[in-house]
Amino acid sequence: MAPRGLSAEEKRVKLLEIFHESRGALAQARLDIIKENCETSGTQLAETLALIAVEKAARPDSENRRGALAQLASKKREYAELEKELEAYGACDPAKVEEKKRGWMLAHEAAVRWTDNYIVVASHFTRQNGVDPADIRKFLEIGEDYEDIC
Repeated sequence: MAPRGLSAEEKRVKLLEIFHESRGALAQARLDIIKENCETSGTQLAETLALIAVEKAARPDSENRRGALAQLASKKREYAELEKELEAYGACDPAKVEEKKRGWMLAHEAAVRWTDNYIVVASHFTRQNGVDPADIRKFLEIGEDYEDIC
C-alpha cells in the first residue's frame, strides 16, 4: 500500500517504477516461452530432417521406380480426363435425374399448397366482406389463369 501524504508527482513516479519493474518480469516470461518454443521447433526440425533422410534411403532411385512414377503420373492424367468426361455426361446421371425429379415434385406440391391457401383465403374474404373475387385478383395483381398453374 502506498504511503499517505504523497504528492501527485511522487505517486506518478512510484507507479511508473512499479510498472517498469513488472513490465520487465512479463517480458522475461514471454522471452522464456519463446525460447522454449524455439528449442522444441529446432528439435522437431532435426527429427523431421532425419525422417526424410531415412525415407529417401528406403526408396533408392532406380529405373524400376522411375518407370512406376511415370506410370502413376499417366494414370492420374487419365483419371482426370475420365472425371472430366463423366462431368460432361452428368446431366444423364440417374442419381441426378432422380434428384431433379424429386425437386420438381417438391416445387409442384408447394405450388399446389400455395394455390389452395390462396383460394381458401380469397373465398373466405369474399364471403366475409362481400367483395368480388375479380377485385381481389386485381388488387393482388393475380391473373385469371392463376388457378391453372398446377
